[in-house]
Formats: sequence, structure tokens, C-alpha cells
Amino acid sequence: MLENIVQADKLLPLGITENMQLKELYQYGKQSLRHNSIDAPGLEAYMLLSRSELLNDLSEVYSHPEKEITQDGVEKFQKLLKRRLNREPAAYIMGKKEFYSRSFKVNPSVLIPRAETELLVDETLNIINQTPSALILEIGTGSGCIAVTIASLCEDVRIVASDISKEALLIAKENSNNHGQNEKVTFISGDLLSSFKNESYDIVVSNPPYIKEEDLPHLEPEVKDFEPKVSLTAGKDGLYFIKKIISDATRVLKDGGSCVLEIGHGQRESVENIFLEFGFVDISHTKDLNGIERVVRAKWKK
Repeated sequence: MLENIVQADKLLPLGITENMQLKELYQYGKQSLRHNSIDAPGLEAYMLLSRSELLNDLSEVYSHPEKEITQDGVEKFQKLLKRRLNREPAAYIMGKKEFYSRSFKVNPSVLIPRAETELLVDETLNIINQTPSALILEIGTGSGCIAVTIASLCEDVRIVASDISKEALLIAKENSNNHGQNEKVTFISGDLLSSFKNESYDIVVSNPPYIKEEDLPHLEPEVKDFEPKVSLTAGKDGLYFIKKIISDATRVLKDGGSCVLEIGHGQRESVENIFLEFGFVDISHTKDLNGIERVVRAKWKK
């Protein structure tokens, strides 16, 4: 029933004006996404159908493939499909993203949580295991996914999470409330570490901006055209915020405290040298599943 399925236009012609079956709408979405080189087109078609509120659950595509979808429902699906074909990230269209097996609300004011950032959580948890009743400072919390995840997994921690964006903090607070972590996590509007007391924290953790400005135009459209640039770029070498955080961490960390940072591809040696420059010891790094040196941690000693 689908006509003229291969076209140059982003949104393929539907060829149907009356009510259509769910399986047909799914195939239409899947083929449109595939035609525009969207990864995992089948999964994304499912997600958009779900966001269109056309499914009671995802299994209906198989359990009730002949379910009739009204013209209004078809148009609603097409609007969401157009947004994705314009390369708007699926997470922004859905309004949520999974991180560490938890669902977090997201919108264009926050960076979309990524799988590799779960490694930053893992490394922080390893430090917490050796630091009872840890007081943690997260810089650039965004959606709050790091702070809220750590709070959810640890009984006896307190976390202060800051961000310069008030819009991001609203999302982070909502996510904290949704996961029941308001008693453990406090959100503060602030620029890096300037607002925090000397020698107060056991751990400073951050996924800071670390992309070189010259590299931004070469990123995929979902990133460069939609995600907040303030959360992505960090000067000519990508190290501006990393160096600021490490420098200020020497002031706010307790003696023996740790700083844990996510870094970009190829930055490990430079970041470790910055830690050394400011007097940190016991410096180590961890690779992600792609073999990229993704997290660097170091201990502060006076």
C-alpha cells in the first residue's frame, strides 16, 4: 500500500489518505528513517509511535498489526517523524533518555546523557566505597543524571550539584524529585567552583565541555545543531574547563580527596599533565568500551 517509497525528500510520500493499519505506519516510518540514514530505524520508528501515543505498549506492532490508525494519528506521527528526519535528537523528541538503567527528563537546555558517562559514575562509586559519608561536588550537572544516579546507588552520601544554566537546573531538580533524591542532592546555580568553600569536599566530579571549537562543525547534526554549545566546547584545545576545574579543586578538596573527570578522545596525556602540574598524585585513567581513554581520576595531597 505504500507508494513511491524512495524519494529525495526527507519525508517520504505516504500515498494513503484514509485510516491505515499500525503495521503500515510502522513500515512507513522505518523506511523513511532508513532512507535518511538514521541508525536503528526500526527502533526509532517504535519510539516515535510511542511518543505519538498511538501504542498502548510497543508490542502492539506485532500483537495488533492491523490496528487502525486515524488520519489525526497519522499526522501526529508524521510531525514527529519530520523532526527526527531534520536530525533533532530522538531524546529531545521523546523528552527523556535512559542513563544507568534510569529514565531522565531532557530538553535542549541540557546535554543528552551518554553511555560513556556511566563510566564516570562507576569510577566515582569506586572512590565512594573507600570514603564513607562522602560529600561530593558535581560541576556542570546538566540533567542531573550523574548526581541523581550516585545518590540513588549510595546510602550515605551528600551531593552538591551546580550548573551555570538555570534552565538546566530546573530539569535536574525535576529528575532528582522523580527519583526521590531531594534529601541527598542539593542543586546550586554557580560558575564552576568559585562559590564553594575551601577544603570541604571529598570528591569533585565533572563531565565538563571538552570539544575543541574547531571540531564542532564536524560533529553529527544531532549534536552540533541541537545540543547546548555551552556544554560542548572548551576553547581551542578543549581543555579550558578541565584546567579550571583541576586548578580550583586544589582549593575545595579535603586533603586526600579525589577529582574525577570525563575527557575527550586523545586528551588523556594532557589532562594527566595538568593534574601533575597542580600537585595531584595517584593519577589513573579508565577506557570506555570503545577503547577510548575516557575518565581520569587523581588524588589531592597538600
